[in-house]
Parts: sequence; structure tokens; C-alpha cells
Amino acid sequence: MRFRALTIGFVLILAGCTNIKVEPVERQYQISKICIEENPKVVVGDFVDGLQLLLRKHHIESQLYTRSVPSTCGYRLTYTAIRSWDFSAYLSDASISLYKGNQKIGFAHYHLTGEGGFDPSKMATVEEKMEPVINQLLGQNK
Repeated sequence: MRFRALTIGFVLILAGCTNIKVEPVERQYQISKICIEENPKVVVGDFVDGLQLLLRKHHIESQLYTRSVPSTCGYRLTYTAIRSWDFSAYLSDASISLYKGNQKIGFAHYHLTGEGGFDPSKMATVEEKMEPVINQLLGQNK
């Protein structure tokens, strides 16, 4: 009995749990361009590049802006991303909010429970981690 409990506990430690919560964009929105508000607090260097690549897979062009929203942008996206460290840095948490004007029309959150534990997939790229999140958020636009 004790051996079984230890084995189960060890397996749970090895397996990192990924939690994804998405409030998808409704079908009524036909998005072809999104302006991404740069978040200087995010130190996950490849996060925006990975996000832009995933948006292009949905046939959505994106533009990064730093101050006020450009007048040509009907849709804007804000984000946060947190990195954790093991042998190297990796994405452990990210949130994305999508707006039309000032109205939030979609939200997505990615989180590695326990920062991924000993699961080697925690070292996956931003694109690999965020692809199911973006697909759920924008699935109707693919």
C-alpha cells in the first residue's frame, strides 16, 4: 500500500499539469488585423514573435504598438507572460485579452501548475504551448 502511494505521488510530481481557460471570440467578429499593445514588463523574449506567428496561422496580421492605439486598429490585444527557470527559462503563465474598441471580446489564460514539475514538455516553445490556446480563442477564424 505504501509503495503504491509513493509511486502515485512520484508520477504526479513528474507530470506537470497545464491549465487552459478560454472565453472564445464570438463568430460575429471577422478579425483580419490586430494591434498588439507592447508590455515592457514581460521578459519572455520570444512571446510576441510566437504570438504573431500563431495569429498568422489564423490569417490575422498583427502590428505592435507602444503608446496609444493606432487609429487604423479595430481590434487590439493585451498580454502578460511569466517565465520560470529550471535549466533554462520557459513560459509558465500567460494571459491574453482581445478587444474591439474598449469592449473585451475574448480572453485566454495558460498556466503550468507547479511550474511544470519534472515534465520535460515544460521546455516547449511559446508556439507549441500557446497554439491550443490561440486555436480555442480564435478557432472560428482559422
